[in-house]
Amino acid sequence: MKKFACLCVLLILMFCSACGNTEVPFTTEDTQESSRAGDEVPGNEKIDAVLQNKLTYSNLDSELSMNEVRDILLKSGIPTNHVDTVLNWVTDYNNSMRECPSFSLVGDFVTIDEMAVDYGEYYDMSTEWYKRNRRNYHDVVCRIAAYELNQDNISAGNVLKKEYFDCWNENTAWLYTDGDILFGREAVEGEHKAYVPFPLIDWSQDVQAAYFTLFNPVHITEQCSEQEMLQAIQEKWNEQEISFKDSAFSLITFWTQSGDRICASHAATLIETENGYLLFEKTNPESPYSAAKFSSTDEVKQYLYNMMNLDYSKYNDQIGTYLILQNDKLL
Repeated sequence: MKKFACLCVLLILMFCSACGNTEVPFTTEDTQESSRAGDEVPGNEKIDAVLQNKLTYSNLDSELSMNEVRDILLKSGIPTNHVDTVLNWVTDYNNSMRECPSFSLVGDFVTIDEMAVDYGEYYDMSTEWYKRNRRNYHDVVCRIAAYELNQDNISAGNVLKKEYFDCWNENTAWLYTDGDILFGREAVEGEHKAYVPFPLIDWSQDVQAAYFTLFNPVHITEQCSEQEMLQAIQEKWNEQEISFKDSAFSLITFWTQSGDRICASHAATLIETENGYLLFEKTNPESPYSAAKFSSTDEVKQYLYNMMNLDYSKYNDQIGTYLILQNDKLL
């Protein structure tokens, strides 16, 4: 069972973002420091803005940070039921993984001297996950957490039928783990126990259909450009009649390519606040939830790129052409 779980985790590594962890005490002065930067981000436009070379973030492992993030999410207009559902997932995860040797969960917001957080290796996290709670299902992935918060702002008029959800083929499906979490799996004799759906998710069939309609991979020519990526996504979403409402919170998706398909390899929720932005995310299928504060969208883009690049570099791979969307527009 553990061997199977670890293999599944490795298969999905490249499709969700990860981060790393170096803590220093939080001070107001830290959040005000910034430096002039003109960083060339591979595969994207040059960022020429005042970028903060420090990251202020929390894994919500304290009452103070949990209350602060809950207040920000609610003030942005996200319905209470969706906020409380996701924060229950956060509590469930932190209670299960607080003693994981790969990282130390951050409680109150801290500031570090990097724009990324490395939570360590998947093997250690996966081992801890199964050892601590004996669950035969995966924890929530980034896309599910982001969709739970954003679902009331997203409409899909032409939803896919269940048989077309890209989660059924273990060898080729980008969203295979999403299926484990939402539907479960029947046991394969002699191989492993059956997966059951994640017990803290209660989505209707309509919500599930809208989810897979939004996140299903998009077919495209290999080695496509950023503009071709954007056009392919827009055409597919127009075909499925997907639209977004404008509000203080939005869905962030980080699109990458594999062969002749592109997919939202990572998803998060961006909230515009009085002082800047808060990015809320599940950093990876087995790694912690995170809330990070930024003063500009350029900083958000740099952070997201750094996090994704950290994942890819661990396996001597490169991101290649990518796209970051805020709802249905370029971030």
